[in-house]
Amino acid sequence: MYVANHAVCPVVSWRSENGFQPPDGRPIVVGVDGTELSSSAIAESYILAAALEAPLVAVHTWVEQSTITYGEDSRFTDWTDFATFERAGMVESMSGWASRFPDVQVEHRVERGKPDIVLLQHSADAQLLVVGSHGRSAKSSAILGSTSQGLIHHSYCPVAICRTR
Repeated sequence: MYVANHAVCPVVSWRSENGFQPPDGRPIVVGVDGTELSSSAIAESYILAAALEAPLVAVHTWVEQSTITYGEDSRFTDWTDFATFERAGMVESMSGWASRFPDVQVEHRVERGKPDIVLLQHSADAQLLVVGSHGRSAKSSAILGSTSQGLIHHSYCPVAICRTR
């Protein structure tokens, strides 16, 4: 955990019930939040997807934060326009890498839900999960939560944690 929280280079936590599995046709999944935080994760995921000739699934998650639509009222809200807006932002944040790696097949997904839960679900069908990290202290992570730490402990596939350089 210390290395994953403090290393300046990407760190891979290798969890597997079946031992080492060679690269296969399963996708590499990258968590994209539209901030500088995920820029290193995007870069590493494209590099790895190209090297492994694997498809890339970019996942952006969201939860409503407005008190107007939070809770019961959110069931009656059409989130289609918001999801389209978020997807456009994700595609834009990845466009530079897409042009550098035109052979990498990319699927962009925008899903409603907490990032740790949604990415954990995607890890079941992935050969690698790539995420950024806020680099919070242990105390801050305990209070605010840590997506990367949760995935290290529960992911169904190896997890690469990438910090912004």
